[in-house]
Amino acid sequence: MDHVESQVRCTRCLLPASLPGSNFNPAGECAWCQSGFPRYAPRGESRLHELLQRYRNPRAPADCLVGISGGKDSSYVALQLQREFGARVEAFTYTHDAMSEFSLENARNICRALEVKHHFVSLPGRTHVDSFVAMFEAWLDSEELVVAAASCAACKHMNLLGARLADERGIPLVVWSDCPLEVPPFMRAPTPHGDSTRPRGLGYLGRRLWRRFCADRSFRRAFLHFAPTCIYGYLALRPDTRYLRWRYPRVRPVHYFDYCRWDRTEIISTLRAHTSWSVPEVLPSDWHADCQLHILREYMSQRSVGASEVDAHLSNQIRHGLLTREEGWRKLLEVKAHHEAELPAVLAQLGLERLASRVDPTSFRLNEKAPEPADRAAA
Repeated sequence: MDHVESQVRCTRCLLPASLPGSNFNPAGECAWCQSGFPRYAPRGESRLHELLQRYRNPRAPADCLVGISGGKDSSYVALQLQREFGARVEAFTYTHDAMSEFSLENARNICRALEVKHHFVSLPGRTHVDSFVAMFEAWLDSEELVVAAASCAACKHMNLLGARLADERGIPLVVWSDCPLEVPPFMRAPTPHGDSTRPRGLGYLGRRLWRRFCADRSFRRAFLHFAPTCIYGYLALRPDTRYLRWRYPRVRPVHYFDYCRWDRTEIISTLRAHTSWSVPEVLPSDWHADCQLHILREYMSQRSVGASEVDAHLSNQIRHGLLTREEGWRKLLEVKAHHEAELPAVLAQLGLERLASRVDPTSFRLNEKAPEPADRAAA
């Protein structure tokens, strides 16, 4: 997709008309604002209390295993499970060569402060980074979104490794800190009205990947070179895939924010009151700051569909009343400017200077003027 400096955006959120399925109405509202995507209504803390109580086993070393990256959400979940729910917690961190050192230190500090056992899991050697780089190079040849999605197959191994660790230790629950407000609509299954909050299933993804595998030599070469990483990553696409339920039937995945409301302000204030959690001041956002590869993921979706995951995350917050549109736009400007400035440095850190001529950091550039609402722009 050609970079468009000034895009028509939704009158209510920040998503641009370039997104497939945006289907603006006459009032300039995108399909996802019309449907209230994502339909996020937490089940309530009492339901989580009941679930934890039902699975408590005094013979197990812990009531639950928490995946903790050192980001704010996972750190908050570990803290709250122990502090507010009285759960006996163990934690694990999935590590790789592109993980930010400050996030790893956050994870260590949280676990030390809570006095919980902290495990580390990873793929062998440089498998994580090397598989991502191979997919990124394949994506450069096509700029297809499905190839961008495939680049994080290695990331999904944390679902597999977490379930395996819980099974080995006899811990019945693995608690995850992902939140529906993080999900971009272009990573969901399409529906006629754009209102689906259903994750793309393995069948849907498999068909898309198979068509790309047959048509795209670069993707086929990258996939075959890292076939075990890709295949098991897709099988563990989410913590609750059929494959993981079949392989580890004694382990149940739990999504903390399915029960408790996600609120960035509350999360940050709680962490600062009870822990030493922090992010470097130079970063405009703490979201996904734990991984250097995230900027390349943002770049791929920006080029493929004219928006990236940060557009979607901010728009989801606007839709749910956690941000105003003006606040979201200011934050989007800051993050995109940071991504533009840092993209060459990330390529250098990964030893990918040879690709610099094929990458255009200005794809992140936005006009500093707030976008006109779609109804006025059309007029």
